[in-house]
Amino acid sequence: MDSHLKRLLKKYNLKIQYGPTHGKGCIVKTPDGYPDLLIIKESLSDAETEKVILHELGHAENDDETQKDYKANYTTRLICESGAKAFVVHEQIKKYIDLGNDVSSANWLNLAKYIGTDNYCLVQEELLKYGIE
Repeated sequence: MDSHLKRLLKKYNLKIQYGPTHGKGCIVKTPDGYPDLLIIKESLSDAETEKVILHELGHAENDDETQKDYKANYTTRLICESGAKAFVVHEQIKKYIDLGNDVSSANWLNLAKYIGTDNYCLVQEELLKYGIE
């Protein structure tokens, strides 16, 4: 796991644990004073594991206490998922740029497919932040 992910996990007080889960990953709240657990399905590839970690970090950054009804309220769930997905796109584009890739030759469609999103507009918007026109 790269150091950037480790810093983000520390920032949001999350500890990774691998194990069975109904989805690819989730955050389990713990008592105060202990890091929350980011549970990740064991059988995922390294690339998929990174995407799940970023997605859950997106929840940690964007979701707040007013969104406790995530499972019961469809609108709340959509808002939370949209924020988490946007976080993944932001972090993956940032990583792409940090690796020295030329923004002007970036193929937003291929990047979106790699990231695992069909929100091509969001990928284009993130690239625009780095100067692509």
